Amino acid sequence: MAVLCALSFGACPEEQADPLDPDLLIALSEAGGDGRGEALAGRYVTAAEVLECDCPPRMGVDLCVGGAQLIGINGPARVEHVDGWLTFQPEVTSLPWSLSGAVGRDRGFVLGGISGLAIGLFTVGMYARLDGEFTADGGLSGELAHRLLGELPDGPIDCRTTYAVTGARTPDA
Repeated sequence: MAVLCALSFGACPEEQADPLDPDLLIALSEAGGDGRGEALAGRYVTAAEVLECDCPPRMGVDLCVGGAQLIGINGPARVEHVDGWLTFQPEVTSLPWSLSGAVGRDRGFVLGGISGLAIGLFTVGMYARLDGEFTADGGLSGELAHRLLGELPDGPIDCRTTYAVTGARTPDA
């Protein structure tokens, strides 16, 4: 029910499902839209501003401020677009991850993904969702929500950050 509710954009009852629910992220990552062609594909340089964060400093890193660098959201990203399907993958990141999902004719998109990183005996999962649109000037804007969940060498982690993301299209390198 939560997956269908979230995919129907706004048809949910007052009690909203978790936007980073793993089942929902999987459904979003597998969804296709009606945005035909390949015109939105390319390289984008993205920048992020923290909107909300409940992540504590860990292993000497402020995950609220430094988290954008950790996940590579401030830098180049590769966007692939094929007939209603979109993928987004930062090129420079400490945690390898990518998002995929639907893009519509209106140039709006909803992407989801789940990634993991093993650090020795410790594993951290990243659950992420990017809701946005391609802008009239050829860029993109949206809101990225992500959750880190797992074990770090200094203990368990379970926190969330939401970023406002903008991106400008650049020539392919």
